[in-house]
Amino acid sequence: MKIEDLLKRFQWEQIPNTNGRFTLSQVEPPRSITDLVDSAEIEIKQYPSAHHQELIFVVELEDGGLISYQRKDASFIHTLNSQNMFKRKQWELGIISYSPRGVPDDPSQES
Repeated sequence: MKIEDLLKRFQWEQIPNTNGRFTLSQVEPPRSITDLVDSAEIEIKQYPSAHHQELIFVVELEDGGLISYQRKDASFIHTLNSQNMFKRKQWELGIISYSPRGVPDDPSQES
C-alpha cells in the first residue's frame, strides 16, 4: 500500500507548515486504523504514548507511513506521512532511536 492509495480513498488535509504530512479531514466519518488500512496483510504496530490516555498506532507504507493516535474516548487522529516525515515523527515520538537527519527528503511526496 502506498500513500497515494490512502490519499485517493479518503479526504486528507495537509498539516499547516509541513511538507509531506496530512491529517484525515474532519468531514470524514470517524474511522479506526483498521478501517483505513483495510487489509489483514498490513502490519499495524502499537506503542504507548507519553500521554497516558493515548495509544499510538504505526503502519509502514511502501513510500511513507500512517501514524494514528487513539484517544481515551476511542476516537482517532490519523496522520499520513511521506517517507522522511514518517521517520522524523517516529523519532520525535521515541519509537525509533536513531536520528532521521540522514534520511534524504523524498521530493515526490512533498507536494
